[in-house]
Amino acid sequence: MCDQCGTAYQSLSQHWSRSQSCEYRSLSGHQREIVRGLLLGDGSLEANDLAYLRCASKRLEHLQWVSDELGWLARGVTYDSSDTYRLRTMSHPNLGRYWTWMEAPSTGYSLTPTAARVWYACDGTLTFGGSSDVPQVVFTATADAKRAAIRQLLAQRGFQPMEWQRRVALPREKTKPWLKWLGEPTPGSEYKWCTDETTYRQLR
Repeated sequence: MCDQCGTAYQSLSQHWSRSQSCEYRSLSGHQREIVRGLLLGDGSLEANDLAYLRCASKRLEHLQWVSDELGWLARGVTYDSSDTYRLRTMSHPNLGRYWTWMEAPSTGYSLTPTAARVWYACDGTLTFGGSSDVPQVVFTATADAKRAAIRQLLAQRGFQPMEWQRRVALPREKTKPWLKWLGEPTPGSEYKWCTDETTYRQLR
């Protein structure tokens, strides 16, 4: 349903691109933070004339939650034959500004709990082992530029990130402050908020 003319369309993006009276609806601040969180994690931009965002996961509940958070921008979640679910947004001109995030997030960006919560739900892991009972938060980033940018984002928020073998990790003493900063666990990713190893493995 177009909020400007009140007419239902199969493709709002196509309607807005062709209409002389209705314009593309602007993304809200919340939607922008969800997009940024996805691009820090598993999301990627694709384009014909306009950019759209895609994200894949084996966790249906996770992608349904992301879809709900994106609201009207999301086109829904589909299932393919490889036991993977896929989320796609509509094509939108506001997404084009994030092309540079495909390599690394903007150096002028300050990480928010909203974006970090999406990013962690998509791409973060907890690793157990060693002499401590507290697990470690780890992110994998194969590209040098993205690892450097991720370290900067986390350092700006006081999480003292470390790097090794194409991974960025937080010190174990920062695990609980990180999870508290993110807020409540997201649907489909509750195990990533569980610092007890036995419960973590049961939930996963």
